[in-house]
Amino acid sequence: MKGQTSNRGFTLVEFLVSFTLVTLLITGTVQLTIHSLLVKRNADLNMKTAELASSFLEYIKSLPYENDELKEGSSEESIKEDGSLEIFRRKWEVKDVSPNLKRIEVECFSEKHPLKKARLVLYISKELGF
Repeated sequence: MKGQTSNRGFTLVEFLVSFTLVTLLITGTVQLTIHSLLVKRNADLNMKTAELASSFLEYIKSLPYENDELKEGSSEESIKEDGSLEIFRRKWEVKDVSPNLKRIEVECFSEKHPLKKARLVLYISKELGF
C-alpha cells in the first residue's frame, strides 16, 4: 500500500456541481420571497381601497336622507394617512333614482395604481329609512 495517497478534500468538478446547486437553491428562494412580497403588497392595496370605500358608505348611511351631502352630484377627495406613502383618491356620485330612492356609487384607488379600484354601490330609501 505504498503507492496509495490519501486525498482529502473535493475535486474541482465536485466543487462546481455543489456550488451550482447551492446557487440555484438560493436564487429560487430569493425569487419566491420577492414574489410573495409583491403579492402581499397588492393584497394590502386592495384591502385598503375596499376599506376606504366601505367606511365612506358607512358614513353616508348615518346621514339623514335630506342631508346636503346626499344631494345629486359627484365629488372627489385625496386621502393620505399618517405613516403611509400611498395617496388614495375617493370619488363618489349621488343620483336620485326616484323621489324616495338615491344611488350612491363610491370608487377608491391608489394614485400610483389607478387601475386597481374598489367600487361599491349603495341604495338609500327614504321610505325605509336606510
